[in-house]
Amino acid sequence: MTLVIPTPDALAERFCTFLDGRQFTADDGSLVTLDGRAANTFENVLAAVHAMGLYELYLAVQQLAKEMFIQTATIGGLLPLHADTWGVPRIGATTAVGYVLLSASQDVIVPAGTELTVDGSVRWATTSAVTVPSGSNGTAVSVRSETAGAIGNLAANTALTLVSAVAGITSASADGAGIAGGDDIEDVEVWRSRILLRVRKRAAGGTTAQYEELAGDAGAGYVNVVPGWLGNNMVGIIVLMPGPTVPTEAQIETIQTYIDGIRPVRGNVTVVAGQIAAQNPTISLNPDTQSARSEVQAAVAAYYAGIAMGGWLYVSGLSDAVSAVAGETSHFISAPTEDFKLAANQVPVLGAITWADVA
Repeated sequence: MTLVIPTPDALAERFCTFLDGRQFTADDGSLVTLDGRAANTFENVLAAVHAMGLYELYLAVQQLAKEMFIQTATIGGLLPLHADTWGVPRIGATTAVGYVLLSASQDVIVPAGTELTVDGSVRWATTSAVTVPSGSNGTAVSVRSETAGAIGNLAANTALTLVSAVAGITSASADGAGIAGGDDIEDVEVWRSRILLRVRKRAAGGTTAQYEELAGDAGAGYVNVVPGWLGNNMVGIIVLMPGPTVPTEAQIETIQTYIDGIRPVRGNVTVVAGQIAAQNPTISLNPDTQSARSEVQAAVAAYYAGIAMGGWLYVSGLSDAVSAVAGETSHFISAPTEDFKLAANQVPVLGAITWADVA
């Protein structure tokens, strides 16, 4: 039943109605009739104060009612308690990891903890000592961001400098995979969705739901569980990180280690990276304006974002997404021409739309 909250005016009116017609004899013997609606009287002020106090109580009851449900609980209220009850802790910010390639003009021992930076705002520290031989043009050393969050990620081949110069080191740069895996603390709505998934879809005993849950708990944003992936009695867990982005080897290892520590004893599980499959449709649009193109592009991107890994791509679904754009009169999709199913390890994203002329 919906909790209807009366307005302060309605609450004041109830108070005044209660006072209507009530009388008492004053000290001077006169008969006084109460009227809470009369301006500038004690009864009128009392009605207003009573209404505001009761209104605040209604609001408190409403908020408490919302906090009782996962769907409406707040981060500052009972959502963390719901999460604790169901064993779904919020995923904290993670630090980026990767490899830096060092070049040297002489044999150099670079100790663990050596700091590198791009512009001073973020630092990455080597996680192990490494010997860089003279003339090396790219000796790999593992590094980890000193700051948790997406700010610690670095694009492939980005040049870095040593915070404290090391004699003999001539250059440093991220390797071809970049420094990745840094992620900000889990979004509240994503966390809420995981709690609800735990409640609605209980997982145990090596079920698909359990492996999806475990991979998600380890940070994966997209998961597809494929029995028999590498043979009989083998389970492949294909993952992509939120975005979607392709996980690095370090992220795959982290997810694999997490699942290995919880999976059923006889569960033979291999975690592998998924693929991002760019989709490049060809669309004729009427009216064909820059504004309409922008809206269609956003609608098509949203359509692809809603397709699960390994799912079907339907031409009719793509057409529906375009038709839903406000102001669209007509359109024609000349590519793709038929429905098709993604590979088990693929997630679709919008690449580029080719805008064809309207016939």
